[in-house]
Amino acid sequence: MTRHALARSVFGLLLVTAACSRSESPKPSVSPAAPALPGDVVATIDGKPILGKDLDAKVERRLSRLRQEEYEIRSQALEEMIGERLLEKEARTRGITTEGLLRDEVDGQVPEPDPKLVEQLYEQNKARFPGKKKDEVAAEIRKVLKDRDRAERRTDLQRRLRAKSKIEVALQAPRTDMPVPAAAPVLGPNDAPITIVQFTDYQCPYCHRAQATIDAVMSRYAGKVQLVHRDFPLDGHAQAFPAARAARCAGEQGKFWDYYRSLMTSPGSMEDDDLRARATTLKLDPAAFAACLSSDRNDAVIRESVEAGIRAGVSGTPAYFINGRMISGARPFESFQEIIEGELNHKG
Repeated sequence: MTRHALARSVFGLLLVTAACSRSESPKPSVSPAAPALPGDVVATIDGKPILGKDLDAKVERRLSRLRQEEYEIRSQALEEMIGERLLEKEARTRGITTEGLLRDEVDGQVPEPDPKLVEQLYEQNKARFPGKKKDEVAAEIRKVLKDRDRAERRTDLQRRLRAKSKIEVALQAPRTDMPVPAAAPVLGPNDAPITIVQFTDYQCPYCHRAQATIDAVMSRYAGKVQLVHRDFPLDGHAQAFPAARAARCAGEQGKFWDYYRSLMTSPGSMEDDDLRARATTLKLDPAAFAACLSSDRNDAVIRESVEAGIRAGVSGTPAYFINGRMISGARPFESFQEIIEGELNHKG
């Protein structure tokens, strides 16, 4: 990690999901309720029934998100429990307490931060500490660096202990049925054992950031993964919808993925002049592209893609469904690798 990246990490005061969010009303509080069967009458209005299947359709997207959030909470807690049990097991093997193990393997191994690094981080970030003396700030920086080092060493210890143990996780992730419509652009073979459906907003910086990870996934698992593109332009990004339209227009000339890559990796305003300039760079027929861009013939497909995402519980971009298993935000390669390897092993 570079020192510039370390500075960003050290002074990241809030941990947030790396994703662009869709504007919507706050989620209502949820209390446990027995699910209704599709044919059950859940209410009547002047004798006319509202059936359970009608209610299910109304709450489908909210329940999809809640199921995913519940799984992520359970999965994180399970990983913490596994880590704690491994530490307890190792401590018993050594005949010491868990606290003694952590003292020997973690706390006792954390060095004092390099004074030059502390000074550099202070100079880079002193504007964030108005009214504080340099010594106070330096003490805070040293604490953050030591806490970070301590957490990394504990994680490394647990990783080594996992490697020595046989661990089988039976917790099942929720899956969403994600049919691939004929109009959806795809990369990779149709018989690939892994299908990744991605919902993207071309103006979302987190989608741009995630592109390198997707490239790595497609390279590492070439022939084993099919990538399916779905549009999800957000209301707050004025040029996201025109950009999605432009990519579809490029697709009419066989250059969807080339245009997609231009939008995802090359900065630009995504105004009409910029969208046309990208088409020129890709040697598209300018008249045909301009006529398509000014028409609405691809709008229904884009809107249908957004609706499909909403039904599946997508509330921000990027969002991915790996064989129906959802992950949200710009995640590292390892997040994809873990799910893909699990799917491949299961199918094997």
